[in-house]
Amino acid sequence: MVLEKAKNRYFIISIFVVIIGLIFIYRLLQLQIVHGQEYKEQSERRLLKSVAIKPPRGEIFDRYGRPLATNRMGFSVQIHKTDISQQKFNDILLNVIKIIETNGDSYVDTLPISLSSPFEFKFSDADEAIRKQKEQKWKKNKKLDENLTAAQVIEKLRERYKISNEYSEAEIRKVVGVRYEMSTRGFGANTPFTIATDVSRNTVMQIEERHLDLPGINIITEPIRYYVNGELAAHILGRVGIIYEEEYKELKDKGYGMNDILGKEGMEKILEKYLKGKDGRRSIEQNVEGKLTQVLSNTPPVPGNNAMLTIDVELQKVAEQSLRNTIEIIRENAKKEIQKDPSKRNIGEDANSGAVVAMDVNTGAILALASYPTYDPARFNENYRQLSTDPLKPMFNRAISGAYPPASTFKMLTAVAALEEGIITPETRIKDEGVYTYYQKDGPICWLYQRKYGYRTHGYENVSDALRDSCNYFFYDVGRRLTIEKLYKYGKKFGLGEYTGIELQGESKGIFAGPEYKKLVSKEQWWPGETLSASIGQMHIFTPIQLASYVSTLANGGKRYKAHLIKRVKTYDEGRVILEKEPEIISEVKIKPRNLQAVLEGMRSVTQEDGTASHVFKDFPIQVAGKTGTAELGAGQGSNNGVFVGFAPYDNPKIAVVVLIEHGKSGGNTAPVARDIFAAYLGLNREIDNDFPTNQLVQ
Repeated sequence: MVLEKAKNRYFIISIFVVIIGLIFIYRLLQLQIVHGQEYKEQSERRLLKSVAIKPPRGEIFDRYGRPLATNRMGFSVQIHKTDISQQKFNDILLNVIKIIETNGDSYVDTLPISLSSPFEFKFSDADEAIRKQKEQKWKKNKKLDENLTAAQVIEKLRERYKISNEYSEAEIRKVVGVRYEMSTRGFGANTPFTIATDVSRNTVMQIEERHLDLPGINIITEPIRYYVNGELAAHILGRVGIIYEEEYKELKDKGYGMNDILGKEGMEKILEKYLKGKDGRRSIEQNVEGKLTQVLSNTPPVPGNNAMLTIDVELQKVAEQSLRNTIEIIRENAKKEIQKDPSKRNIGEDANSGAVVAMDVNTGAILALASYPTYDPARFNENYRQLSTDPLKPMFNRAISGAYPPASTFKMLTAVAALEEGIITPETRIKDEGVYTYYQKDGPICWLYQRKYGYRTHGYENVSDALRDSCNYFFYDVGRRLTIEKLYKYGKKFGLGEYTGIELQGESKGIFAGPEYKKLVSKEQWWPGETLSASIGQMHIFTPIQLASYVSTLANGGKRYKAHLIKRVKTYDEGRVILEKEPEIISEVKIKPRNLQAVLEGMRSVTQEDGTASHVFKDFPIQVAGKTGTAELGAGQGSNNGVFVGFAPYDNPKIAVVVLIEHGKSGGNTAPVARDIFAAYLGLNREIDNDFPTNQLVQ
């Protein structure tokens, strides 16, 4: 009986064990076979993150709504944090860098140390003391010994980031640069790092093909800034770039992140708060290798607002092309002259750069603004080293930052001041005697009174004649009687030596020479003879945009408008206007009508009859008022600068144009650029003959 009960108990237990075993087997089959792949994927979805979605940047248009800066979708390489060793992570970074470089793409590296040995600090400033100061400040911020050399800094960072000594010097520097960038940008579990933007399809394919070897490396699509016309209007539009650490500290409370793109220069920077847009958010799951496995939720970004500028893109094209072509023509014509006569020098063979400003005389709106040479803002990062070392400084905006002697284009100011102060009348005639001997027998001469011109003079001239012929003698005499103090007073009224109000950063104030300025820089007194030079445009230096404002003020009868490039800003969706720029009068110059008429008639005759720019405008169907200027640079400084200022039409002024060409030899050589712009703006659509003479008697 007992044995039978034991057998029954054993049987029951066996049955129970079999049932339990079958349950386990069934469960294993469910886990391994039926739902194996599903559970494997779920087990790999270990990391939940929230990442920003970058909004499309607001677009920029010209005055007629034609696009200048828009967006396109591009590929970027992003690094997400994964649970791997430092050494493996460094190996991955080096491989990604090699892929990017092999395909001609660039990656982010702002470590201020040269890329190759011997290593040296790269702080951009002409002054060595300031460079050293920047270097010390940087080391202090990075908690590095201030006495460390660049090579020692690289070694310290190598140790900090546990980078293998088996790498070459160049490889160590590259990985150090990226690790430095990542630490600067707060790389972490919820803060991925974008190592490269707008990469090629080859880079994308090679990274995707090797994704198993590159954990944490993802390809994302995001809006990339696109400049529709390449380098056109580069000095107006500016550029965008990834936010710097210093910028982030200032902007982090305004919704900026360490991987954000923002305006660095030009309108991109000035309009940043309108163009930025608002980030979206994406909640994602990632596996242990840092690969995106699932998007859980998505809040779309809000695009930035759209901006309209005052420039006319077609007129801008004419201005830039004509400036470039005219510089080439001046240079080529000079070379031909030198081939004929090797003794000739400083006749324009060194012409190499210049600027153009076209302004609406009745509003102050900038219609075109060009600086040559220029650059492509979309390729700024990859070309930076070349651009920053180019002696012609293509990033320098000569139109607003370059200050140059106005030469004879200043003479209208002297004329207006003398007329308004009663020193002369429109009918007053002064005899040009060649040498101005009021202060000394060997005083300054009129430009025509030289051996190469047969020591000729202009004879008796009134103010209109003197402007037409650019007679120095006439303006020496009226300038002396006027005095520098009164000349200075009128100069300020016309905005010479003053800011124009243009929205772009980097505008130079220029210098209106006079007793105060001389005392400030040399602690010497102003001599009466210096007023003679000042009255014909020597000693002063002004920007092309100041000259454009000055000529516009003359053309419209005395209203000095604030120069501006922004027309309006609208919301991206509804097109609601949130900013509108209206013409703003800064000051008014009271000029008697008959005095103004005498000056403007002189400017008109410059382009007609036997004026100094008549050879350029002789066949032009619309009357133009202008003035040429030739700025002597002194011995050893190359050919003279050439300047032309003017407006059109003469009887109904609409547009003022200023052209300056460095080493252009003469003002007459620059006038063809203005002619091209006048023709385009006034709708003449005529064939422009650029084969103009370069040996005319021009000032």
